Amino acid sequence: MRQLLNSDMEILVESDFIYLPLLFDPAIEKEVLTLLRPGRPMENPGHPESKTIITHKDRQFVKALSITSVLENYEVINAYDYKNRRKEFLKKYQLTREVDDILLDDTLKTILFRVMPYFVRKNRGLQRKKLQYEDILDLIGEKIDIPEKYYKEAKTFRHVEHLRAVLKGLENQKPIFKPPANGLLSTHQLRDWFHEAVHAKILAKEHDRLTKALQIRLQFSQAKPEHAATLLYIADTGSMEIDGFGFTRKNGYRGEYFVYKRMGEYVLKDYYARSYLFPACRVAVSTYTPFRPFVMEKYKHPFLLRHKSGQDICMKHFAPPDEFTAENAIRILEEGLTALRYGYDARRRNGYHSLDRNWVHIPTIDFEDYRI
Repeated sequence: MRQLLNSDMEILVESDFIYLPLLFDPAIEKEVLTLLRPGRPMENPGHPESKTIITHKDRQFVKALSITSVLENYEVINAYDYKNRRKEFLKKYQLTREVDDILLDDTLKTILFRVMPYFVRKNRGLQRKKLQYEDILDLIGEKIDIPEKYYKEAKTFRHVEHLRAVLKGLENQKPIFKPPANGLLSTHQLRDWFHEAVHAKILAKEHDRLTKALQIRLQFSQAKPEHAATLLYIADTGSMEIDGFGFTRKNGYRGEYFVYKRMGEYVLKDYYARSYLFPACRVAVSTYTPFRPFVMEKYKHPFLLRHKSGQDICMKHFAPPDEFTAENAIRILEEGLTALRYGYDARRRNGYHSLDRNWVHIPTIDFEDYRI
């Protein structure tokens, strides 16, 4: 499509399709005459008004591209150009930062306000008070040193007048999408129309996002400025850790995270009651399938097949859930932590490996460096 728009020729538009001129060639001319012979059906069943070959002013044109299809899929067809056009377009309206994404991200809200309160306590003692929305944001503000710039941005975030004005301006300037008229067009004319159509698509897409963002910011207009600063910080960094519980955004995957709980050093015993000190690690679960507990660091353990990072923990009777929910995430993390600390049976030597060297002459992971 890019080569076509940058070329210098005349094309024909008919019934939402781009037709390219057929080059003069004896073989092509013979095939065209065969296709155009009387009585041969030329209509496309899926597009009854769209012919394969059209004769226009003594010239033949062959059907090439669906205009609507190219426009609807341009974000994938030419991702680089679409990304640059979107960035320039949003910059024009000062909308290059998607600061509202965290509030529209249901997965992140589940992690923050439903999973984290299970593992993090605000008050020490026997009583475990259930943390509310505001309590969680207060706790994060107390535990995390949030840079000053996020407090400055929070002032703009809480004032919705500017966003209302921008949204109104977009609505007033929103172009009406119209397909190009049937007939001959130069590729330069097609290019100008296509770029305007891409801008119209971007505008329509951002209009919906901004409408949702305005609704959310209205809810935050009376909130504490430090709460807004906390949310902006989390949206920007994509990661956080408090009291051994944390999460981090997966690189290249928008809206997907690794959720983890740190486990300190612990001791396991072998068949001969000798002790092995295992180092601390992070047991994690991802927010996308498979929903199984794994160890983030390079690690070795009888329940890990190899000595490397990102390994699933072997649990014989564990049935992974088919969706990510707060309850499932908590259960997966708890079962993973329990398996590493308490699951190894020295008498049965269960797992991929045993702590002590036994008579089975099979290459295995060695734990002698952990023995104390």
